[in-house]
Amino acid sequence: MKRIKMVLIFIIALLVVSLANNVFADNETTKLLYQDITINEDGSITVREAAWLNGEYNGRLREIDFKNTYATTFTGIYSNFAGNTDIYNGTGMKDIKVYDISQENFDSIDDIENVETIYEEVKRASNGKYGIYELTEDSSGMDFKIYCPDNKNKVICIEYTINNAVVVHNDVAELYWNVLGDYFEENIQDFQVLIHLPREDNDVRIWSHGPLTGRNEILDSRTLYFEDKNVDNYTPETVRVMFNKDLVPLATKKSNVDGRENILKYEEMMADTANRDRENEKLELENEASEAVLDLEEYPSMYRYNYALELVNELDETSEEKQNFLVRIENTKDLVNEDWKEELEYSLESLTDSNYMFLTRNRLDDFKEEIEEGFDVETKEKYLDICEKLEEILEVKQARIRTILTTIVIVTNIALGVIAIYKLIKVINERHKFKGNYYRDFPSEDNPNVLEYLMKRKSTNIGFSATILNLINKKVISYEKNPNNEDIILILENENYTGTSAEVIVLDVLFNMVGKDNKCNIKKLKNYGKSINRAKRLIKKIDEFKKVTKEEVGFKEYFKENGLSITYTILTSINYVFSLFMAFGVFYGLNNYGLQVLEYLIGVSLINIIYLIIGLKDKNRTSKGKEEYSKWLAHKRFLKDFSNFEEKDLPEITLWEKYLVTATVLGCADKVEKKMKMYITTNTSDVDTNLLIYHSINLGITRELNNSVRTAIHTSSESISTSSYSSGGGFGGGSSGGRRTAEAGGGGGGRF
Repeated sequence: MKRIKMVLIFIIALLVVSLANNVFADNETTKLLYQDITINEDGSITVREAAWLNGEYNGRLREIDFKNTYATTFTGIYSNFAGNTDIYNGTGMKDIKVYDISQENFDSIDDIENVETIYEEVKRASNGKYGIYELTEDSSGMDFKIYCPDNKNKVICIEYTINNAVVVHNDVAELYWNVLGDYFEENIQDFQVLIHLPREDNDVRIWSHGPLTGRNEILDSRTLYFEDKNVDNYTPETVRVMFNKDLVPLATKKSNVDGRENILKYEEMMADTANRDRENEKLELENEASEAVLDLEEYPSMYRYNYALELVNELDETSEEKQNFLVRIENTKDLVNEDWKEELEYSLESLTDSNYMFLTRNRLDDFKEEIEEGFDVETKEKYLDICEKLEEILEVKQARIRTILTTIVIVTNIALGVIAIYKLIKVINERHKFKGNYYRDFPSEDNPNVLEYLMKRKSTNIGFSATILNLINKKVISYEKNPNNEDIILILENENYTGTSAEVIVLDVLFNMVGKDNKCNIKKLKNYGKSINRAKRLIKKIDEFKKVTKEEVGFKEYFKENGLSITYTILTSINYVFSLFMAFGVFYGLNNYGLQVLEYLIGVSLINIIYLIIGLKDKNRTSKGKEEYSKWLAHKRFLKDFSNFEEKDLPEITLWEKYLVTATVLGCADKVEKKMKMYITTNTSDVDTNLLIYHSINLGITRELNNSVRTAIHTSSESISTSSYSSGGGFGGGSSGGRRTAEAGGGGGGRF
């Protein structure tokens, strides 16, 4: 039953999350991300960044790094100029400002300076707020949480200055900066960067690294530009600018080596590699287009026509083959049109076959799309008229399906409701079968593992731990405390003890697996599961313990198989499945059906969860099991109120150890122990001080065992691999590919 419940809850969660994502995640991409970077005479850079988010959001998240913590030490050798050394790190951020610009007033990157609303920094805020931001600083950068809901229709902007971003070599200066980090969470439709020099430089160079779709350009002797379109998330972009070092007379970060030749050598190598990659991609695309056109000519169809045209249109305008391909595609139009008509007739037959059995909303929509693909206007109109009639037939069919589904759901819910009420009454009566409030004695001599199964109809680690306590109570096991620390040693006193199968397993774990020579160190028991092999052995033994516990309970005849419960479970499953069909059957086709389906699914899921919970409460105990269960509940009430009794009303102290065993199983050991400890502390002359030691054992042994098992099943390992991105002439052109983020700068971003 538990497995059924967990599976259904998982399905519910999956469906709700999936549907919510589809309904509410309205194209969560960054429409544009613009950066305007000014290189200052002191070697710092001032960055203005604007982000226009699509979809829904409470605000923007932005992490800005000025330092690569994984960078190696710069020593001046050629390989250092790849950008993965610490000389390219900035040393801090200052002059931070957050502001926004109305989307209607933002048309180009030049509008980034048109500040409208300036934001205020706060320590903490809640979703829905506007015009404020939170700032978190660490040794490598700043994290921004900017509150600006989507209904404000704003472009969200940040301005900041990075200290010591520029590197001054003996001959030139350079800015090597990661303008987009490798953990930026969203796709970016339009990414642009403007870079301004302090003064003019007729020998300035620029390179960019990342996707080969990126393009850089020297606009004039003082302004450089980089852009890329449709940038995938988690894709870094890097820009490198080499310029006259006299432009930054106040810069202090110096390499003390010549840089120009090393930079040119490295960038030429990267550009050659990128150009080869571009040429290979171009040739590969031409080959694919050629094959697609040939395939179209041999087997004319609308699908092949569209596919070939799509590939050919992707070819560069300089391609010698592009126009030839387009002419060949055009020449196939008549044959494609005839094939299209035949396919339409075939599709129509499949929709109307077997009394419209296969007519569904999706298939009808696909048919309409198929009609729209054609070139023949007269044929389109003919089949669109047919679609109108099919719409009417589909509506009648959907109404019939809705009626059937509604009837099934109503009937199953009535049946489930009646059974649920019956089960609820049964559970309530079962709890009060024993009429007394307290049961001071022990209702039975059942061992704690059997008692736990009676109460929960399952066996857990608590039953295992309580069995150890019970063996101590039976004097099969004794203990001694190490005077030098808090550790406890369990000692097997009776090697010839013939207990239950469950007790034999517990003794085997303690004195054969974990301990030896009839002794078991509790600390060793706790750490036993840290080894994977030992953990498997321990888990296997606990599973055996649970299995034999179930067998022992079977002999007691505490439970019975109940056909009504099986029927209830089946009906619950059927009810949920048909409710899902009904959700989409009833609401599909409405303009705002997504939200209605979500609301309906949540309601149906909650109702079915209630049905499942009620079903799980009914453990199908026999008359004997109900009576024992009710008595033990009364005994539990007695234990829970133990601390309220006057000392004269307390049971004999010789029974306390056994009370602690049952209290452990029944989940009220803390209250019982508290009263016992108080009594022992105030009556030390009357009580064996060994009870104090026993108290510490009882408090710790369950935790020790559970920690051991928890360690066993959570033994795992993780591996983290990192790599980096990097970047010839420098007079403008396409980006060079390279390694994954090595340069300083970058960071991430997203929304909340």
